[in-house]
Amino acid sequence: MSNKNAAKRRETPADAVNDLEQQFILRLPPGPAMALRHDVQTGSLTLKDKLSIEMQPDMRHARVRYGGEIFSAKLVDLPCIIDSLKTVDKKTFYKTADINKMLICTTEDDLSQEESDSPKKKDKEQKKFIYNHGITPPLKNVKKRRFRKTLKKKFMDQPEIEKEVKRLFRYDAEAIDVKWEIIRDEAEASTSGQIMEGSTSSRKIPPGLLQNEQETSMDVASYFGEVSSSEDEDKDINIMDSGEDEASRGPSTPRISYGSLDRTASESQDIPETDTGFQQYKLSELSSQLTQIRQKRHRKRLESMEANIEKEKLQDDYEDQFSQADSEKFDI
Repeated sequence: MSNKNAAKRRETPADAVNDLEQQFILRLPPGPAMALRHDVQTGSLTLKDKLSIEMQPDMRHARVRYGGEIFSAKLVDLPCIIDSLKTVDKKTFYKTADINKMLICTTEDDLSQEESDSPKKKDKEQKKFIYNHGITPPLKNVKKRRFRKTLKKKFMDQPEIEKEVKRLFRYDAEAIDVKWEIIRDEAEASTSGQIMEGSTSSRKIPPGLLQNEQETSMDVASYFGEVSSSEDEDKDINIMDSGEDEASRGPSTPRISYGSLDRTASESQDIPETDTGFQQYKLSELSSQLTQIRQKRHRKRLESMEANIEKEKLQDDYEDQFSQADSEKFDI
């Protein structure tokens, strides 16, 4: 029994491929189009006998017969996709398919005249079947007026390139010793490998300089410290008073000494001569910052001295007035 069932299953496979519904627009000349529309709306039972479509092997040309007339048809590609909807109550619509092709029916004379007018387009099969218009009069030449041109791909000699790459890999596998080198683009190297000095002269930086620059560049925060709160932003650094009492300094007040600057100077001497321009630029920048800090500190000192003098003067005036008041009491 099992063998018979198996034989029956083989005869009727369950994985039968069913073609999906495909739709296209059929455009007939004005007279036959009105007659066909009337037959469709009235539900004529003889429509199957009246209308027949026979496609050619290239699936681009066809012969359409309606009634006693025979038309030559051409299947063209529409500029865009059109949704096909169905309804029963004219309120709810259901999408059934995407339409992107139209079968245009013409007479024999029109088709032969069209082919004779454009003999050069026979080589370009794709452009022959691209329709530049829409399905309504306002969309005439819509593909040229509203659609952007398609970018053309520039095909390279990909097979030859792959063949050359495989050959190089094969040589590398067979070689005893392999050496490789990274070559940078000249434009990129010129932009990232040159710096302009004060004398408007450019020099090339060696490849290892970018790494040495990060290692040997002087950090300003390491010398001037970091402010721990917003209240210390108004405070200034006193470089000259390095021997003052440490108790007078706050815990967040940065300290700096000339020994650190001497140490950086000695380290800068160990750097190769190729980095001297960069180090000189950094040193000049630091020296300008030190000068600004000293000037600011000097101004603060003057302001504090003036405030102290005014305070002493007010205190002397108050003591004089107090002494005069005491003397007047004793006289009374």
